[in-house]
Parts: sequence; C-alpha cells; structure tokens
Amino acid sequence: MSKKYIIARMPVAGEDSMAAVLTDERKPVEFTLFRRDEPAEIGSIYVGKVEKVADSLQAAFVMTAPEQRVYLPLDNLEGAVFKTRKKDPRLKAGDELLVQVQKEAVKSKLPRATAELKIPGRYMVLFCGSASLCFSKRLSSREKERLRALLPWKNTDCGVILRTNAGEASREELLEEFERLSEILRRIREQGPSRTCFSCLWRGTPSWLRELERVPAGQLEEVVTDDPAVYETLLAHPEENPSSHPPSIRLYRDSLLPLYKLYSLEALLDRLTKEHVWMGSGGFLVIQQTEAFVSVDVNSGRYQGKKDPEETAWLINREAAGEIAAQIRLRQLSGIILVDFINMKDPARKKALVEEFRALTKEDPVKTTVVDMTPLDILEVTREKGRRSLAEQLASFRKGEKKEAEL
Repeated sequence: MSKKYIIARMPVAGEDSMAAVLTDERKPVEFTLFRRDEPAEIGSIYVGKVEKVADSLQAAFVMTAPEQRVYLPLDNLEGAVFKTRKKDPRLKAGDELLVQVQKEAVKSKLPRATAELKIPGRYMVLFCGSASLCFSKRLSSREKERLRALLPWKNTDCGVILRTNAGEASREELLEEFERLSEILRRIREQGPSRTCFSCLWRGTPSWLRELERVPAGQLEEVVTDDPAVYETLLAHPEENPSSHPPSIRLYRDSLLPLYKLYSLEALLDRLTKEHVWMGSGGFLVIQQTEAFVSVDVNSGRYQGKKDPEETAWLINREAAGEIAAQIRLRQLSGIILVDFINMKDPARKKALVEEFRALTKEDPVKTTVVDMTPLDILEVTREKGRRSLAEQLASFRKGEKKEAEL
C-alpha cells in the first residue's frame, strides 16, 4: 500500500473550495478542484422533461431544472422509465422520463445524460436492462468464474457490472452490496414516475469520493482531510474501504498550518496550469488546450548531453513520454491529444517509443488509447471524456469571481 489521498480545504478565487489529490510514493498523480458546498451532479437521477428532439443529432435536449439542460443520445431508450406509459416508442417534446447525468459539461458542450439508470457501489454497478453480467477487464479468468457463481444475477431484471475490487471481496460483502443496490434501483424505478418534474431521485457521489472509489482495493495507505464533514462521511461509509485492506482515515487539525499549505497544493496547482513543463534533462514540454484537441510539443531546451542528434532525440523523447503520461492524468486532459515528439530517423526507436507510451498510460484508470505515430513523429492519443480538465475547473471558479465583482 503506497497511495495517499488528500482532501484539503483550499481557497480558490475567493471561494470556499476543496482540492482532492491522489499521491503515489509522495508524488502527485491526480488533482481535482470542486466547490465545497456544490451538490454532486455526476450520477444524479432526475425526472426530466424533453425540451426538443434533434433528429439530425439522434439526441434530445432534456430539462432537469428550469434553467438546466442535458444532452440525451437516443441510441439506448429500451429500458427508459417514463412518467406515463407510452404507446409511441419515439421520444417527443413534452415527454417526462427519468434521466441520469453521465458526464459533466466539457467546454461548450452540455452535460451528457442517459436513460439507462445505474447505481454504483464499491464492488459493482447495477443498471436497468436485461439480467446480464459484465466484468472489469482487470479481473482474471479465475476471479470471473468465482464471481459468476456467487451472485444471483439471473433472477433479477437488472444488469450487473463487477468492478476490479470485487476480485478481493468475500461472498458476504458481494451479496450484501447486491441486495442494497437492487433495493435502491427498484425503489427509484417504482417511485420515480409518481414524482413531480425536475425532482432529484438520487444524488450522485461527491467528486472527491468518486476519485477515491477508483483506487484499487489494497493500494490506498491513508486518507487525510481537514474537513470534518468529509471525515464523518468516510467513517459512515465503510463500504468505501474494504475490510480486508482498510486505509487509515485521519482528520488533520492544525490552525497554524493548513493542510493545503503542508502539501504545497497552491504551488502544485500553479504548475499544473502553466503551458511550460521543464524536465530534469533541461528539455521542456509545451501543453496547449484548444477547442478541438490538446497539443503537446517536446523541445530539447537546455539539454547538454549526447552530441549525436539521433541519440539526443531518443533520450529526450523517452523522458518526455513519462512526463506527458503523468501530466495528462494530473491535468485531466481528454479527447484528442497530439504529441509532437522530436523527430527520429530510426523506425525501431519510433516503434519502441509508441509501445513505451502505451505501457505508461495503462496505469491510468480513465480509458486511454494510443493510436499510432504519424510520419511527422506526432503521436495520436485519445482519452475518454468524463470530466472537465483542471484548467476548466479553475476557469469556472474565476468566472464566478468575475460575476460577483460585476454585481
């Protein structure tokens, strides 16, 4: 166990905010900002009202509050729960149905929603639909066979996705969570249609807790926070900490030295929002976010090592590959990412660099695909969009500060 999770109160643009940082061997791995009192949206289930159906986009715009819209793709409405029974399977303006926020707003795009309701737990996720059983790719064949025999999933009208942590869970832990999540999903489906429009039927998991859930069981050594409410939440949710490998949970108390200053989180945030990233060799990266993609440019900078240009390019590119993989995760970059490495002539080294970068991104819990390297030595990478980048998170705080100043 080597990972530590820090949840610290930290003022950002004059707001009472929180920073959640995952560290591995004292090195930061992930950084997330969120407003302290902001309700969790990802995973929240609403009684929504269809505002408009865009046939050309094969999607609908659904209101979940008077001034709040989500984007609902129409590709999976089979198990949708409507307020009134529909004879016409086609969705139309004015229809009311249950929708779940799936992804937060990214750049100019609306939050994405789904009609396939999901209730997540520590070991599994239950969803509306046929009784099917799915597994995390990180579970071994032996673990899958064991888990398949344990759960009564064939006797239900919902599907089950087993997470990586399920591999280390006992039969009693799995069955207890299965029954608990089944009851929650049943209650939402039965009671939801009788609730008024815009009602929130299920509140999603807070950002800091979602990040914590992604850490594999047994790898987390300690969770430390200076927020009493967060501390009490952790103590009240033992299912978030498997009994076989529980991390220690500590409430930090020191009025003279705040937790965010102890771990220099302000300085870390400042570094992660700068375009230039210097490397140990003297080379540097330039990371720029545009509306369409993220570009990363690798430069030799002040490097004074090998005199052979080909050898220099190889050494700097290898160092850059590790730093870029780390920066992508820390800055929460997503979508299309184009990495402009220093040109190399040797095809074998180009191939080795691609494979090395592919191996480096395997540790990332967010699905990252290394496509290939173009003839111009530009590496094409895609990373699943699920949340705003750190720069966008910070920008949202500054917008709030600007609006307050205008008022």
